[in-house]
Order: sequence, then structure tokens, then C-alpha cells
Amino acid sequence: MNKASIKYVSLLILVLLYPGSHRSAAMAQDTKISPYMLLTYLKDTDSQQILQAKMTNITQIGEVPLQGLPIRFYNNETLLGEAITDASGSASCIIGSSMPLVAGEDGSWSFSAIFEGDSLSEETSGELSIIDVNIEMNLSEEEGDRTVTLYATMLTGDGAVPVTGEEIGVYVPRMFSLLPVSTGMLDDKGTLKIKFPDDIPGDSIGNLTVIGRFNDHYSFGNVERREEVMWGTEAQKAPPVYRSLWSTLAPKWMIVTLAIMLLGVWGHYTYVIINLFRIRKDGLKNRK
Repeated sequence: MNKASIKYVSLLILVLLYPGSHRSAAMAQDTKISPYMLLTYLKDTDSQQILQAKMTNITQIGEVPLQGLPIRFYNNETLLGEAITDASGSASCIIGSSMPLVAGEDGSWSFSAIFEGDSLSEETSGELSIIDVNIEMNLSEEEGDRTVTLYATMLTGDGAVPVTGEEIGVYVPRMFSLLPVSTGMLDDKGTLKIKFPDDIPGDSIGNLTVIGRFNDHYSFGNVERREEVMWGTEAQKAPPVYRSLWSTLAPKWMIVTLAIMLLGVWGHYTYVIINLFRIRKDGLKNRK
């Protein structure tokens, strides 16, 4: 072993034995991720209340959902339920109608979701303050004009009062999201009228779902009312595809021509390979 090799081996041993290197390795193993929690509230068309927590890890390539994490949901200090995050990083808790919710002095409900952490992830939590509101929706059609009328109220000590000056919208569901139709502000009576367009695609017979919704409202969360109506345009079948140079179906004469050309090319390859074997065989005979 030459001197350079001896120096290299000695340096490697010193690095491995140096206590600081072990501390650095231990620190690297003890590093935990800091997950991000998004807590949302939904009151659906059946007045069912749902809390949803989404857990993700924000990396350089984007948000990565975290699966298999236990999440606990609370109203103030009262445990509402526990759920495990799924493949999308989401865990949901349905608040039962028989479960009384504790409201604050302003009449709002305080919700929270807590992940207590584990060996890989740090503890994190999310909080919401929600004021309970109700939406009523009326669909009407007169002389070909389609109108969606929304009416929103909230409960107070004096009973139900109109929600005024807040933005509300009309949507229709699409494959991955909600398509906004129109939005507007509730008037002094808590009412908004929106003219519904007549060119939105529906199903094969024109049915579609109309949604009146507070969408990610800072005080109400997500509150919606849904109703199915035949206000959509009927889905049209795709026109038949004809064989042409500019379509996905090539003309038959082109397919036949290409097949003959490829057959000729591979036939020549096969002929050459057979002749090579024959030449080799004849060469071996001549040697004998």
C-alpha cells in the first residue's frame, strides 16, 4: 500500500470515529417534517355538518398528501370524533344532529382539529370559527327566463334574521370542481336573484344540478343548497370519425400500402439472414 492510500484510509477512519459525525447523523435521523393542516367546514343541502382536515407536507416539488395520520376534531374542548387521513391526506368528521354544539358569546362555534405528532411528523392543528346560516333556494321559469332566488338567514337570540351584504353564488358541478355561474351580494332582505343561462350542458336529457352556495366564506365556511332541474342542454353525441389523412383513422389504402412496404422490408431482412446461414454452412463443408 502506497503512502497516498495510507493517508486516505487514516482520514476515513478519523471521520468515522469523530463524535461530531455521529451527532450529525443522529440529528439527521431525528429531523421531523412540519406538516400543514387545512381545516374546512361544510353544511350540505341536507343540513349535515362536516369538518374536513387535509394534511400535506410542502416540499420543493409541491404539496405531498400525508396518509394514515390520526386527526381529532373538537368543538371547544369537546371531542367530536377522530379520523385517519386517506390517500389524499384528508380526514372527515360528520357532526351528528344529536350532538349539542357549544357556541361563544358572539353565537359562533369554535372548531379545531389536532394532530398530536409522531416519530416522523411534528404536531400541528387548525382552527375555525363558524356562524350557522341557512340557505333557501327557489328555481323559477317565466316566459323562457330562468331565475335562481337565494335567501339566507342566521339564528340569533331574536330568532332567524336575514344575512345582508354578503357574497353568495350559483354553481353547477363539473368533473373535478364547481363551475361558477354567477355571484352577487345579498340585499337588505337577505335575498339575491340570478338569471340562469340557457347554454350550460347537462346530461343526456338535459338534467343538471344547481347549487346555491357560500363558498369558503370567512364566517360561514361552505354552506350550500342543491336542486336538480332540466335546465341544461342535452349532451350531444360525438360525430362519427371518417377515415382521412387529418383524422385518427387513416384511409384503408394507406394502411394496406404501409403493410406491403413493411412486409417487403422484413422479407429482405429474413432473406439476407437465411443466406448468411447458408454461406456459413457451405464454408464449413468446404473446410472438410
